[in-house]
Amino acid sequence: MKYSRYFNNMRGGDKLKLYYQNKTSVTMRAGWTLIELIFIIIVIGILAAMALPRLAATRDDAKLSTTVHNMGVCVRDISSHYTATGRDYNDTNHPTSCEPKNTKCYIITYPPNGGLPPGELNVTTNPAADIYCADIDNVGGHLARHYKFGGKGISR
Repeated sequence: MKYSRYFNNMRGGDKLKLYYQNKTSVTMRAGWTLIELIFIIIVIGILAAMALPRLAATRDDAKLSTTVHNMGVCVRDISSHYTATGRDYNDTNHPTSCEPKNTKCYIITYPPNGGLPPGELNVTTNPAADIYCADIDNVGGHLARHYKFGGKGISR
């Protein structure tokens, strides 16, 4: 009775707001039920199970792409060095770009240890080197060939 005069003096929209405000504050629950939380966790688990294999494949593709790029840099480094100095690299003296850890999916044969004449280089693919190298012939097979370098030096 105390609030009836106040309630009767209110306009229609204000009465409706007050009614729903009091109604929802009593009936509204706070938080999630255990079933809802379990369902959400299951859905997140299913989504993660579908995404993880693709993420692993993306990581392997990135490693393979890096190896192919490193091999291209290695061939350019060897070519530039031979053109500038007239000397070859070998198994122990070669650019950092040609380190086995950087060109893991390739086998590089240097002269004279590999039986090649000066100014030549042989590159072959090695799909068994690591699990991500299995696709090297399709992705970076264009770099696997016999290279011949020439030139008499670089002058300014």
